[in-house]
Amino acid sequence: MKAKLPDFDSLVKEVTSDGISFERLQELSQKNLDLARLIAGNPTSPPELLEIMARRRDNIILANVTANPNTPTEILCNLGKRFPLEFLKNPILSLLLLENPNFFQQIPLNTIISLRDYILEHCYSDKGILLEETYDGLAPVKVLQQFIMYCDSSVRFCIAKHPNTPLDILEQLAIDNHEHARYGIAFNRNAPVHILEKLVVDKSSYVRSSVAQNPNISIKSILNLANDRSLDVNLGVISNRKAPAQIIDALLNKFKQREDAESFLTWIASSHEVNPYALENLSTSDIRKIRIYVAGNRKTPQKTLKQMALVENEHRLVLREIAKNIATPNETLKLLAQERRITISEAALDNLRIPEVVRASWLA
Repeated sequence: MKAKLPDFDSLVKEVTSDGISFERLQELSQKNLDLARLIAGNPTSPPELLEIMARRRDNIILANVTANPNTPTEILCNLGKRFPLEFLKNPILSLLLLENPNFFQQIPLNTIISLRDYILEHCYSDKGILLEETYDGLAPVKVLQQFIMYCDSSVRFCIAKHPNTPLDILEQLAIDNHEHARYGIAFNRNAPVHILEKLVVDKSSYVRSSVAQNPNISIKSILNLANDRSLDVNLGVISNRKAPAQIIDALLNKFKQREDAESFLTWIASSHEVNPYALENLSTSDIRKIRIYVAGNRKTPQKTLKQMALVENEHRLVLREIAKNIATPNETLKLLAQERRITISEAALDNLRIPEVVRASWLA
């Protein structure tokens, strides 16, 4: 148990008084932890002493230094990484930004990332609704406004794709000059339709391929993207869970006619992100390699795996992948467990031994 000084109350009054010297404050901060914490949070504490106290290991001291408006700017920016809430509540932020409009651009990237993540996870709820919390410093939306001007495009990308980012920030990022920001919005499942529709005709195929995967775009936009000249965009459509079967059929036929068809179809058959109907379509491919990938894909529909297992004279490698696939229904595994070919039967038996709760977590 830490010892308190006999006249602790009088020392508290002393450290908060106006006339106390730097040397006396430093002396008291080293004698008692509670006094040190009090001094670290006192807005009248000298910046030079706060800089020294920022080297302490006590988290309460460091948090109080971060929230202290008298803390030197460089120290404040470094501590903001560990104590984002205290940084954001520091009342000096408004003045620092007024004195230097580029203040946030000069904060280290690791601190920016910590502040960004804190704001999006704790200041906003799903779909960008501001939580009820009062800040002595800058309002969260004003800080985000600064972040979307940050020189590192990865910061803007992460804000753009986050489901909690507010609408007014998304609208600004949708017209950002750097495609990474627009690419992030295209991934955002909470981005409003009117913003996503603008990205359907974005100049960057990188962005169009991303928005093609977003299930919130309209069927009309899906059709437009299916006709896009970029193959990456076409692949994006195949990854859209809302894409109609007719569109997926047309795109797969388009890929099948290419000289490098097998590489495209192999990628689709092995992807965990594609529309399940695409896997169903490829389950009857004439190319054995494609069927093997579909058979081993945990996103392949159970009914498709069941049908594949019943195909007469199906190749052993296809059946083995079905037997190993955690998505394969138990009735099919029990059937494959009776196979005379040991590599198939043992794989099915091993699969049946996996507890259902484990299987469900893997399929989630």
